[in-house]
This record gives sequence, C-alpha cells and structure tokens, in this order.
Amino acid sequence: MDTFTVEDLIRRLERLQARGPIPFNVKKGEIIGILCTGDQGRRTLIAVLMTVLFPVSGFAEHSSLAILGNLGDVRRSMGIVLQESVLDPVTTGRENLEFGARLHGLDDEVRERRISEVIGLFGLPEYADAAVETYPPAIMRRLEIARAFLVHPGVLFLAEPTKELDESGRREIWGLLRCLNRERRVTIIFTTHDLDEAEAICNRAAVVDGEEVVALDTPATFRAMMAVTEAHLKFNDTA
Repeated sequence: MDTFTVEDLIRRLERLQARGPIPFNVKKGEIIGILCTGDQGRRTLIAVLMTVLFPVSGFAEHSSLAILGNLGDVRRSMGIVLQESVLDPVTTGRENLEFGARLHGLDDEVRERRISEVIGLFGLPEYADAAVETYPPAIMRRLEIARAFLVHPGVLFLAEPTKELDESGRREIWGLLRCLNRERRVTIIFTTHDLDEAEAICNRAAVVDGEEVVALDTPATFRAMMAVTEAHLKFNDTA
C-alpha cells in the first residue's frame, strides 16, 4: 500500500475539486481523525470542540455531541489526552491516577473504584506501583489515556496518540482505542498527521487546511480518490 502525506491528500483534493469549506460534524459513537498539516488549524478546531472557543466562520458546528449545550455537562463528559504529557514522572502510576481523580472532584468511594477499574481495563497492574519514569513509552501512553478515562467520558479527545511510538506500540494503542469505542461506546476524536493511522482505526476523517475543514469522509474514500489521481498522473506521464 502506498503511503501518502496529508499535504499530498490536500493537493489531490484540489486537483479533483473535492474540497470545502464544509461543516464539521461528529457522530456519537464513532472514531474520527483530524488530519492537518499545521498545528494552528488543529488547535483551533480542538479548542472549539472542547468548548474553549466558540465556533466562528469556517467552523459551522452541527455536532450531535451538543457542543453548545450546557457547557458544564459537556465538559464533564470529556476525557482529554494532550500531546504534552501531564504525568508526574517521579511518582507512581497509581499516584498519578489518584491526583487526576481528585482534580475531577471524584469522592473517596468513586475515586478508589475508578482507579481500580482503569488499572485493570488498561492493563496496568504490574506497572501501577512503579515510578512513571520507568515505563516503556506505550505503557506511559496507556496511563495517560487511563487518567482521562477516570471520568467515564462520553467523548475522548487525543492529540497525536501514537506519536514517537514504535510500530508495536502504535498498534497497541490503536487496539486499545478500538476496544474503548466498541465495548464502552466512547466517541473518539484524535489529531494525526498519519493517513495510515486514520485508515487503521477511523470511521471517518476530517482534513484541515489552515483553519478550514476542507473534506470529511471515510479513509477508504480518500484512499480510492488518491488512487484515481495517481493513475491519472501516471497515464499523463506515459502519454
């Protein structure tokens, strides 16, 4: 399978005149990837979805997640995993979970139950009482997602969830996200610059160019579209 960059995908969209701007909607229970070439557009879109910013021109919001409903309820339903780690490396995984649960205001009984739950769910029993700085990268990423899952989120946001992981670690995190989506019905939104990642786990992908969503479709549709333009380019080269 050919590997394409997001920049190449955007050029193909332009060639086929198959780009927006278009409204960005998220369906409950899906996994959707946000593909973009630069940080600013991604940050703006994520800020809108996380209710830090309100939608402006170019970000017509029609989400079934009711982003503009009761902001307190919306924010409490979110789990967020940033690209920069928020874990304390010198404390244990369990202590990091404890701190995260307290930040979310979980009472003692719920906090203890949720911590125990995520340690099992995310395969962390043998690591829970070791310092985070000793964790392999994929285990550290698991802990970060487990921390976000303490609130039982309806929506999980992740920024570049497999960045800097090796292929084994990437597949491990993909499998974990698919499991959360399938078994816990969590809606997952993540940013990536990797089309292969979008193809591996997404129901749909949004392509962001600058601060505009310019395409929204299945990764398979984008792959097929790129194959058409590739064949056309080869035909023109040999004609």
